[in-house]
Amino acid sequence: MVVLVAGDPPGLPAIVRRDEALAAGLTRDQIRHRVRGGHWRRLATGVYLRTEPAGDGDAFAAMRGEHARRALAAQRARPDCTVGFSSAAVLHGMPLVSGVPALVQLLVPEGAWTGIRAGVRYRECRLAREDVIDVPCPVTTATRTWIDIARTHRLPDALSAGDRALADGLLNRDEVGWVLSQLGSIRGVRLASQALHLLDPRRETALESWSYATFTSWRIPLPEMQVEICDESGLIGRVDFYWPDHGVVGEADGRLKYDEPRALYEEKRREDRLRARGLTVVRWGWSDLAREQTSLKSRIAAALSR
Repeated sequence: MVVLVAGDPPGLPAIVRRDEALAAGLTRDQIRHRVRGGHWRRLATGVYLRTEPAGDGDAFAAMRGEHARRALAAQRARPDCTVGFSSAAVLHGMPLVSGVPALVQLLVPEGAWTGIRAGVRYRECRLAREDVIDVPCPVTTATRTWIDIARTHRLPDALSAGDRALADGLLNRDEVGWVLSQLGSIRGVRLASQALHLLDPRRETALESWSYATFTSWRIPLPEMQVEICDESGLIGRVDFYWPDHGVVGEADGRLKYDEPRALYEEKRREDRLRARGLTVVRWGWSDLAREQTSLKSRIAAALSR
């Protein structure tokens, strides 16, 4: 029998305990169905990682689940430590352009040994009591996690993690700003403050966040995001990026979306309507930003100069 799994109740964290799921209105049978269907991954007894449904094309879902299990195991072996930095980002469901971290990141008490051992990086980081929550092990809050990512990682990671966290309701700009103001001269605070002003929950994918971060370094006009374009027949669709003064549309295709001939046809028809409106359409994917940035920059610059 095929079991259909409805959407999860709103407000559940990326890593959820059984009691939290039950309190949110799920039954034990519904929890089991989510695990059997691959929607949730069991990390430990009564602890689950909420994942995208199987077959959604997310090649990193299994890697995130494995890293989360390693982080929980490492913290349980060192209960005086707190999961932080990129490992905390995984636990909070914040995507990183740089990918799933190879090493588990644990924060040790002041004066404890730091270094790398058995796949775990132990690092010292001064934390206030309000910087740590239990979900289900000690981990830095979403706010502190994002700040630590933004001050130590490159801008694409800061935007991809922060855009998603804002969209999911994990971050509040005012709270982030207040916590930043309390950190004094800690390394990277200025970078994090600059990144905070660039966050935008309208960017729906890590590729869109990476793209925008890249645009800020190219010194080109910054585009509007998620704009609906219409013609005389009605709505054409919502585009990822739009430069209205230049008549240019940018589409960041993060994965192959058009496996079915019908979907490919509909997208071709949509693009034809955009071009019939006199708009120039520029498309790119992960490989363009990872390996062909010079070519992509030239294509966008040429479109903007027409």
